[in-house]
Amino acid sequence: MFGEDPLDSYAVMDVDSSPPSMAHMITELGQTERLPETTPEEIQAALRESFESMLIRAMQETHLRDMDPGLPDEEGSSGESDQDVDDEDVCVDLDVTEPSGYFPYPNKAVMLLDILDNMPRCRFTDTQMSLILHLAKKLGAAGIPSLKGLRKIQKTVQAECGHKPLHIVSHLGNVFYMNDVRDAIANDFANPRVAPHLQCYFHEKTRDISETYQAERLQEYSPEQLTPMFSKGAKHFWINELARLQDGRFIIPETWIVRDRSLEDGTTESRLTTDALIVTQTLDGCWAVTGEDLMVDADDLELDFIDILAMFGPNIDDEDLVIVMVTPWADDVSGNKSKQYNKHMNMYAQNTCLPGRLLQQEFHFAAFRDHVKSTEKNPVRCFNAHTKRKCRCILRTPGLPADNPQQSEEASHIGGNGNHPCRKCHWGGTKLEKESTAVYHACHEPGIARNAAEIRAELQNQLRLATFGDSDTIETRQRSSGTKDKISQYWIDQILARVADIREKEPQADIDDIASRVQTWLEEQPGDKMNPLLDMTGLDPSQDTPVELLHTVLLGVIKYIWHFLHTSQWSDQDRHLLAVRLQSTDISGLHIPPIRTSYMMQYKNNLIGKHYKTVMQALSFHVHDICTPEQFTLIKAAGDLGARLWVPEIDNMDSYIADLKIAIANVLDAWDAVDPLRIIVKIKLHLLTHIPDDIRRFGPSVRFLTEIQESYNSVFRACSIYSNRLSPSRDIGLKFASMNRVKHLLCGGFWFNSVSKGWISAGQTVQDVLMEDPVFQRHLGWVSSEPAEPGTIKLAALKTNPPLEWQSTKASLHWQEGDIPAVDTCWKVGQYVTVQNGDRASKTCWVFADLVVGNSQETVLGRVCEIISGTKGLVTLERFIYTAQRHPEFDWPLVRRPRGTEITQNNIDSFVVVNPASIRFVCSVQHDCWKGKCQPSIIGKERQEREETDRTICLIQHSDDDFFVLNMAGLHNFTNICNVLPRSLTELQLLHPDREAFHQEISTKAQSLGQEKRQKTAEKRRATAARKREAVKKAEEEAAAAEAAARRAEEQGDMDSDEEEGEEEHEPEPEQGAESEDIELDDGDEFIPARRRSKRKRQRT
Repeated sequence: MFGEDPLDSYAVMDVDSSPPSMAHMITELGQTERLPETTPEEIQAALRESFESMLIRAMQETHLRDMDPGLPDEEGSSGESDQDVDDEDVCVDLDVTEPSGYFPYPNKAVMLLDILDNMPRCRFTDTQMSLILHLAKKLGAAGIPSLKGLRKIQKTVQAECGHKPLHIVSHLGNVFYMNDVRDAIANDFANPRVAPHLQCYFHEKTRDISETYQAERLQEYSPEQLTPMFSKGAKHFWINELARLQDGRFIIPETWIVRDRSLEDGTTESRLTTDALIVTQTLDGCWAVTGEDLMVDADDLELDFIDILAMFGPNIDDEDLVIVMVTPWADDVSGNKSKQYNKHMNMYAQNTCLPGRLLQQEFHFAAFRDHVKSTEKNPVRCFNAHTKRKCRCILRTPGLPADNPQQSEEASHIGGNGNHPCRKCHWGGTKLEKESTAVYHACHEPGIARNAAEIRAELQNQLRLATFGDSDTIETRQRSSGTKDKISQYWIDQILARVADIREKEPQADIDDIASRVQTWLEEQPGDKMNPLLDMTGLDPSQDTPVELLHTVLLGVIKYIWHFLHTSQWSDQDRHLLAVRLQSTDISGLHIPPIRTSYMMQYKNNLIGKHYKTVMQALSFHVHDICTPEQFTLIKAAGDLGARLWVPEIDNMDSYIADLKIAIANVLDAWDAVDPLRIIVKIKLHLLTHIPDDIRRFGPSVRFLTEIQESYNSVFRACSIYSNRLSPSRDIGLKFASMNRVKHLLCGGFWFNSVSKGWISAGQTVQDVLMEDPVFQRHLGWVSSEPAEPGTIKLAALKTNPPLEWQSTKASLHWQEGDIPAVDTCWKVGQYVTVQNGDRASKTCWVFADLVVGNSQETVLGRVCEIISGTKGLVTLERFIYTAQRHPEFDWPLVRRPRGTEITQNNIDSFVVVNPASIRFVCSVQHDCWKGKCQPSIIGKERQEREETDRTICLIQHSDDDFFVLNMAGLHNFTNICNVLPRSLTELQLLHPDREAFHQEISTKAQSLGQEKRQKTAEKRRATAARKREAVKKAEEEAAAAEAAARRAEEQGDMDSDEEEGEEEHEPEPEQGAESEDIELDDGDEFIPARRRSKRKRQRT
């Protein structure tokens, strides 16, 4: 099945095996059928023919596209003319083609240029790429094509092994292009570096839950809606079909589940199992199901039942069938890099059958279109690079991660400003009702859950009411239920307009008759009449929109705290002190970028997620003396909550959920003490109560975090800015497809070749680029799956850190165990050491390490003070201890140096030398400035433009180096810290054990504050109305005065005209030849009456 030509190092996979035709189980099927193979000679000839054809097309002396030069091409989107960027038509010289290892490229140069042109975060215009080609030619590089030739080859390769965006017309008539998610999923299976990680079965685990496919969400699907079969060679074992075990027993598998099994060496391995019914033969020769359940390893199955389920169609043949979980994410993003907003709606999708660590890599992304429903009847055809078999996959959508407004829209919800503002439950009411004791207390707990069935029924009812023209009732129902759908609202508006038009034309028509006619019209209209997500198999948008941490916690809870303190508590002096304190934070162990406090204070109202993540982890240590006790409790409670939410793995789900509920309750109660009205105004606080249920169903909350999607928007924007805007979605889709094609080729992904009728991959030299070139790895977003070995020491630069002799090292002063190294040995200084969990620990970092003393081992906390490497690696730690009592202010573990009695009586050393591989992980420890009353101090000059200035830098000068606090608000390694420390030091306690009584007390304050707020609002409204009335009255008076003045002026003008007419009647005629004093009349004045002529005379004068 798998062959590699010794001359042409590209792989070909032939999967055209004939389908099984037997409808029952027979013994002969015990032998695996061999699939027909194609000879290497045939494969080589077919591929060479295809390759040469591609080169001939690429070398033709024709334009890149058969259209006007000014129109956009299919591959690029810059809209630049060929004459501007390319003066040559020669594509590539046949003498420099190297088809052996660079297939499907003609040579190495074209391969590297194609990779360079498809960097996600390093995009080039046609002009820039033309300059690169020109420079390469001037340097004498061989095989460099012209830009036109490069584009021709890219177009050919894309047509051969890539995909094109789909042309879509929405039900509103909008035209756009999107890449097909089905193609992206097929590429995952055909990618040998991705396919082995795909987990298409539910993984049953009670501990160490880290992935969505290990949580309870997949258990909500029926066995038929999950992967229904298991393949073993050419044999397929389906649920609800007869199968035979190796021991001769007959069973009927009911479901497929991956379970962990303990081994003799103490480790565990994951095995695919089935819960099956036993089939036995009765005395009369019949076969019957006993009803007895049996758990069987999939490897113990021997013979299968060949009949394929009718629901999957007759063309499945011998292909595997799997279910793939895909989660879409949608958001609006600007297509410009400037401040001018250019709205684009973009959608991404994630294959959640992959481990979360891979989903955090930008290497694995795809533009998304909702083709999930169509795969139920037409599964996606693909090739599994791991099993080397053809397969089909059906897509399911287990969840819809997004920001809160988007999730409300997906759940057909009215939004966070409605009377019932929660998309997941029915909590809510009017403002007065929310302040009542019962509703106020209910806001602190999840309410009665919504579901797709009731949402669908409510929308149908709203559409029915629209046919009667009852818009007021519809609005009332939308406010009272919180259900309002964007698609349904479009049709409601159409229906109401149609009803109004019929009533106007037929005033005597019966309303029931009108409703019937409009209902018939509605049913005849194409397209969905309500949210299509409500009809997706296994999806409930109201419950399957998990609460997202970035927008709910960082841009919600933490942002509210930051804004409240800046607007209601801190003065300019407090902000200056806070800036100095924040800048003095020890960020080792926090895994955050350097803190820029000057920026954070200057743009305090425009911070983003990374700033709030820093605030959440560090603010607790810096607000003493500048906030009230209630505010400090709120800040610390938010830190406790954040550390428990950003965990990648959950050891014990029940214990974790219990702690998480306490952390959420403390945050909400702390907010109540600071601002009683906040929780009923900001729905994000209430949404916190739904997080425990989401985590139990979907796994750790970091698995549905959207930070990686938000950061990927810059890649989308880079594709957008180079479009000529004539067809932006098509240009963007083409570029995404091109980038995915390059990644697929570099990974050795397979694609179907129409010439050889087999699945082929790129040459081995192409595949080696991704594995051997770290520059391309970094720019393509690939993260190596092989971490550094624990204990590996990265040496510092010898120029600034010369080698040391043994007696000059700190390790020599504190050596205790084992043979002492020779005095004349040379030791090099290390920059950092890789610890057990992959962290890098440098000098001054705080770490937990395993210390072996004699035959015993203990875990110690210390600060790295030396890293050296010679005959072996050594790390010297300055040892600290954590006390059994918590800190009186922070309620976190107190860290201090060991005292004299502890050193002498308990044999606790101040310094210890450990093996680098024994260091477990790094942690965050902050100085106890609250106890030491540390003050700012000038410590040096500020550097600008890489040189010192006259500006001074102020940082906190610590009063001692003995007392510290273990930062339990730190996100990194929080789970590891909890596993090391005693439970008494990490367990949370409720701020108010009797929460209902506390909420009753706070609700009284909320009612008073609400009443006061409404009175002030009413007073402002009355004052505004009075000012408006006064302005209207004044305007009316001015208008009346102006009108009276105009009337008087007109009357005065009439009197003057009468006097002039009288004078004219008695005036003697002028003598002959004398000059007339009459004003010359304009054309037509002879027809103007005398009075009007007099008026015009005055106007001319």
